[in-house]
This record gives sequence, structure tokens and C-alpha cells, in this order.
Amino acid sequence: MIIKKENSQRKQIVEQLGNALDFHIQPLQICGIHLEMIALSSLVDVAATARRLSEAGREPAENWQALLGELGAEEARDGLVRGLLDGRTIILQPGGTGAAWVQSEDRHLYRPVGTPNNQNILVSSQAGFIEELSTNLGLIRSELRSQDLKFTHVDIGTREKRRIIVLSLDHVTDPAFAADIEKALSAQTHTPFVSLQQVSNWLCRRPKWNPIPSFFKTESPHEVTYFLKKGRVVLLVDGYPEAIVLPVELPDLFIADTDLEYTPVIAFMIVAFRILGVIIAISAPAAYVALISVNPDVMKVELIYSISLSRVGVPYPSLTEALLLLFIIEMLFEALIRLPKSVGPAMTMVGGIILGQAVVEANLVSSLLIIILAASTIANFTVIGYNFALVIRLWRYIMLLFAAIFGPLGIVCGFYILLSFISSATIMRQPMIPFRLSMKKE
Repeated sequence: MIIKKENSQRKQIVEQLGNALDFHIQPLQICGIHLEMIALSSLVDVAATARRLSEAGREPAENWQALLGELGAEEARDGLVRGLLDGRTIILQPGGTGAAWVQSEDRHLYRPVGTPNNQNILVSSQAGFIEELSTNLGLIRSELRSQDLKFTHVDIGTREKRRIIVLSLDHVTDPAFAADIEKALSAQTHTPFVSLQQVSNWLCRRPKWNPIPSFFKTESPHEVTYFLKKGRVVLLVDGYPEAIVLPVELPDLFIADTDLEYTPVIAFMIVAFRILGVIIAISAPAAYVALISVNPDVMKVELIYSISLSRVGVPYPSLTEALLLLFIIEMLFEALIRLPKSVGPAMTMVGGIILGQAVVEANLVSSLLIIILAASTIANFTVIGYNFALVIRLWRYIMLLFAAIFGPLGIVCGFYILLSFISSATIMRQPMIPFRLSMKKE
């Protein structure tokens, strides 16, 4: 089939991309036929592609169709600009008698596979995802060598396409759940892609005041394989070095795939420490405020006397004292994220040691509160997943307010509200707290 009106298509390409710095048109003579090769030099290695085409087409060709067979090219019909933006290369006959896509020599834009940047792995595979989809899919296939691995892709956006791959394991994953996710994503094919949170909003509708994340993120292909074997659905988003696991369940926050590498007793101990750490992170500052300001009579006299000595000279109530120190810790966290890695440890030392000692000597906070908030901050990150660690950071302030108003009863109310948010969190009708009742038929 010969493409007509090729000059108008070439004109359209030049009008839309001709002013780009990486737009490249190179004349070639292959198999005795004069051609023009068009590509974007930022995505395609133009010199290597032209050299490979010249070497592949040394024998004279009788016509255009014979040339395509010699080069292994395919006819170009529609979406020429879109194909160039995807990193493809097109050849045109200057006379306007043909256009075809040829194999491009890609320019390497992505970093090599290394260890995860934001996730520490003690055992199992040390490889981490990168920003390129095909490489990430290959990493998963290297971990899960199964023919039951099924995947589909959805392109989000109109002018700027963002590809999302939906992965599931046949005979393990609920097919209806995977189909619902694919349907929800396909309904947004014309919506511009902005963030991963946008994907979460497409998949589940929940009140904006519910802080519980609806997905779990991981950089480890080994962990993705673990979730696929448990019947989860995994999303790979083009340009993101992370995989999204759906649905997220409450045990995922305390039980990691690497726990299977230990004996049951050791694994139980580690999980128990994580659960205890989350409880301490949420309730320790609130318990300090509740027992100091509202119900000091529930403590022993010796403990009341010790706490009173530590607060001698502090000019404001315990709630203000706790909020002041928490705000300083939050500022340290935000500064540490954005500072260069060479400056970060020094900043931690200045903020954690010098500043902490200075506020105690100045009688701005008590030494006991520093111990409590230090323990709470360390315990905050015992939960698995940074998104859920942020929820704990938020809930500390809510628990503080409840404790300052209602005392120990406020701590109970805070835990009740948090558990109600967790129990009501669903994605595609899949609850975060799974209740699976198996009934055997007689």
C-alpha cells in the first residue's frame, strides 16, 4: 500500500516539531533510493540509526516495497508526530510516494539498575526499579518466571501519553478485581496525568479528610513478586521507579516479604516490635500531655514528683511544650529531605544534639519530653511504607489535641477514630482489613 499526500504529512511534522532543538532530518540513500530520515535526537541515536540502515540496505532495491522488506520496516499510516515523540524513526521519500517506520537505535536516557534509593533491603534481591517500564517488567519476570503472569497497558492523556501497566497473576488474582481496575483506568484515557494520587482517586472514592493511603508503593521487584503471589494487582507507571500494589491491607504495614527468611519465632518478634513501635509513636506524646495536664492523679506520687522536677521553670502548659518540640522535629525532617546528602548528617547532629540540649538548658521544654518525643520519632518509622509513616506523624497531633481536652479518654477516642478510618478504607470494594470467612460444604 502506497501512502498518498505524503508531502502534507511531512509538512505537518515540520510545523509541529520543526522548531524543536532535537528535531533532526537527515538525507539518506539506501538501496539506490533517496530518502529522508526524521527522528528526535534526544530520544534516538541518529548517527547509529543511519549507519545501521546504510549497512542493512547495501543491495539495490527494485521499488519501495522491496526496500521495506530489506530494512524490515512497516508502513506509516497515522500518528506520525506521536510516533516520533515515542522515540520512533520514520523514513520518507522526498517525492511523496512512501513513509515507513524503521527500527531506532535508542539513546540511553535512564540510569542503570541498582539498589533501591528509598527502601532498605536486608535479604533477598537487591535490585530496584528504575524509570523505564520495559526494564521494570523484565526485573519482575526475572523474579517471577511464570506463564501465569498477565499484564495489560492503558495510555493516560491525550497530548502527553503516560503508560500504565496492570500486572496480575492468573489463577491467583481475582479476575473481577483486576478487570475493575483496568476499566477504571480506561475510563480516564483522555484525562491528563498529574500524579499517583490522581490514580488513587480514579480507583476509589473516599472522603478527602480520610488520610489513609489507598495503595502501597515499593521499589523492590522481589516484593512485587510476593504481592502478586498473594493475589494483588500491581501497577507500573511510566517514569516512576516504584510499583503500586492494590489493594493494601492492614497486615502489609507490619509484615514484610523478607520476614519469611527468618524462623517463625524471630519473625513474630520483629512484627511485635513494629506493632509496639506504631502504638508508641501515636500515643506516647499524647499520654504525656494527658497525664501531666488532665489526670495527674492516676500516676504514683514518686513519678509525679520526678516529672515535676523535670518541668521546673517551664513557663507554659504541657501541650504547648509538646507542640513546640514537635514543630522543631518536623522542620528537621523537611530540611533533611531537601538538603544535599553531604550536609544532611551535619544538620541532624546540630538539630538533634545541640538544639535539644539548648532548649532544655533554657527551660523551654522538660528533659522527660525530649526522651518521649525522641522515642516516638524513632518508633514512627517502624511501620512499613513511608506513606503510612506520614499518617502516623499526622495522627500524633490529633491525639495530642484529644488528650489535652479529654485526658486518657481522648487517647481512646483517637484510636477509635483511627481504626474507623482504617476499617472504612476500601478500593474497588476491597477492604483494608480483610475479613475472609471460609465455609466448607458438607
